[in-house]
Amino acid sequence: MSTPGPAGRTAPTRADPELAPTFSVSPALLDPLGPPVRPAGVVLGADPDGEPVAVTLVRPAPTRVVLLGGLYLARQVTLRAVGAGARAVVVTGRPPVWEAVQDAADSRVRVVGDLPPDLAVPDADPLLLVHDRGATARGPAPARRPRRTTLVVLPSLVPAVSDLADDADLVLIQRLPPHEAELAGRLWRLSPAMTETLRTLPDRGVVLLGRNLWRRVDLVTGPRETAILGPVRRGD
Repeated sequence: MSTPGPAGRTAPTRADPELAPTFSVSPALLDPLGPPVRPAGVVLGADPDGEPVAVTLVRPAPTRVVLLGGLYLARQVTLRAVGAGARAVVVTGRPPVWEAVQDAADSRVRVVGDLPPDLAVPDADPLLLVHDRGATARGPAPARRPRRTTLVVLPSLVPAVSDLADDADLVLIQRLPPHEAELAGRLWRLSPAMTETLRTLPDRGVVLLGRNLWRRVDLVTGPRETAILGPVRRGD
């Protein structure tokens, strides 16, 4: 998923409308709405101009999303995808940290230690398969069916997983330490200003990176989500 353009050249900033449509409503409306959604679309937060920003996580084509960041964002994205009508299966080595999400979403979230071979989800139901297994070189197989999205949660960007991140349709990036930001800059041929942004994001800050997409977003969290997930934070 290399960003077009030679090294050091600013990547295009026009958002792909399929990946990141925007809505003309006040960000103040997001808080009481909880997970604000439309079918297959999830509002993550607001851009620097205060405009709400949404991502289409589950699309007609099989999709892979990589999340470079902490558990808070992974759980929030999962909750909001479920609010948009998807089902979620979370494959994780730390089931207790996902229990609050499973309880809040009732039967629409299933937390497992390994992906069951008999995973039965009707083709008509959009599915988010969350792979929360740490920064390992071996990622899950890509989704093969329409309306299926694999979300790979990576706590750090290291060379062993750079190919996995580069092949993603969409990458959600929270603040990176300097050496990881430098690797991201080389991997996606980011401008120095973009690389610096990745180093200096606040806890609420997220960058959406994709084909012809670079978007800086501040997470907006409703009171119901805060009750489930706690305060916004970068780490686990």
